[in-house]
Amino acid sequence: MAARIALLALVDSEGRVLVHLHDEQASTRPNRWSLPGAPIQRGERPSAAGARVAAEHAHVPVDGPLELFWSGYVPGFRVATFAFCGRTTATPADVAAIVDISPAGELPAPTRVRKRFLPGDQVLSGRAFTLASGYVLGVFLESAQYERLTPATGPGIMPFE
Repeated sequence: MAARIALLALVDSEGRVLVHLHDEQASTRPNRWSLPGAPIQRGERPSAAGARVAAEHAHVPVDGPLELFWSGYVPGFRVATFAFCGRTTATPADVAAIVDISPAGELPAPTRVRKRFLPGDQVLSGRAFTLASGYVLGVFLESAQYERLTPATGPGIMPFE
């Protein structure tokens, strides 16, 4: 079976997109930005993987169902990619407060990943993204799904113009 990944573009009430920054000590993708994502497990449906990514990697609530907005092969990347989007009720303060504590009260090993909401017009501005996330974000920010998930800033005015 070919390798497959699920990526997740979550938009908050201000139209900002949740992204991750992997620092220089991260074991995977050091010094790169990415969307929350994970490999799709053997026998797992891509939609189930999208929901799992929301729970296990984004760690924020999803407001409503996730929607597939793109799937295929990113040029130069030999992994089938399934990109989902949705709205989250999380805020930057919620993301800053996320700490994974086990039921025994133990802190996890550092993930070396910072989560941040960025406005749509600033997401791809000068940031080094992983190949798949950078490509998918470009598609997402130009999509009808992003426009639909982004709150209007006034009558007939699109945000980030």
